[in-house]
Amino acid sequence: MDRRLLVLAVGMFAVGTDNFVIAGILPSISMSLNTSASAAGQMVSIYALSFAILAPVIAALAGGWSRKFLLMSALGIFVVGNALSAVATDLNTVLVSRALAGLGAAMFAPTALGAAASLVAHEKGGAPLQSSQRDLPVQPHWERRSARLSEAWAGGVAHSGPSLGLA
Repeated sequence: MDRRLLVLAVGMFAVGTDNFVIAGILPSISMSLNTSASAAGQMVSIYALSFAILAPVIAALAGGWSRKFLLMSALGIFVVGNALSAVATDLNTVLVSRALAGLGAAMFAPTALGAAASLVAHEKGGAPLQSSQRDLPVQPHWERRSARLSEAWAGGVAHSGPSLGLA
């Protein structure tokens, strides 16, 4: 395996699991910040929201930038955001630092996927990327199950509709 792909995979793992680590330690974070667990839970939302909003924007704006520069900058911003979260003493600082970490993640993820695609042999197509993205914890387990359930329901409606005179 190309060492560069391994570096990109480790970076994607860090970006993908960052929010899940925070969610697991919310009770202790809320105690250290002297706030409620629900208020501390905004850390998860801020990271996810900044990632979701900024990833497509940054991918579009930074398309002509050097991938190496963008990846290194992204990891730097991501690390600084998480380091600030670790030393912050109040909720507002933590929320700003989580948005900063989300910015770094939003810069890293699309760039890393594009770089990985260019490193993979043409014969293999997107198979390595597909297998690496399939199991990323981007969406919770219940969302995947509900998507399957809604697909099954929609399929059932589509197949029973004609027999009910609905089509």
